[in-house]
Amino acid sequence: MEYKVQITDEAGNVQQYVVSRSSSSEDKSLNDFILEALRISEDKRKLPLKTQCPNGLEVYPSIKMKFENYGSPILGDKLEAMHITWRD
Repeated sequence: MEYKVQITDEAGNVQQYVVSRSSSSEDKSLNDFILEALRISEDKRKLPLKTQCPNGLEVYPSIKMKFENYGSPILGDKLEAMHITWRD
């Protein structure tokens, strides 16, 4: 299933994105997370988004790229996954 999302910024610039749901045989992707977040009512989406660290501290999450070996595409490393992490 594929969704087309259109976002207009404050200056009136329009960006269009295609967000597709993974099949049940695939690992959950960032697209699935985005679609899940869009199901939350608009007033609740305005609340702060926090994640809890292993020590119990609550922080704002970051999205990071996870590479297979070296951690850099400059060194020819392949992107393995996207991480939502508690680290900056």
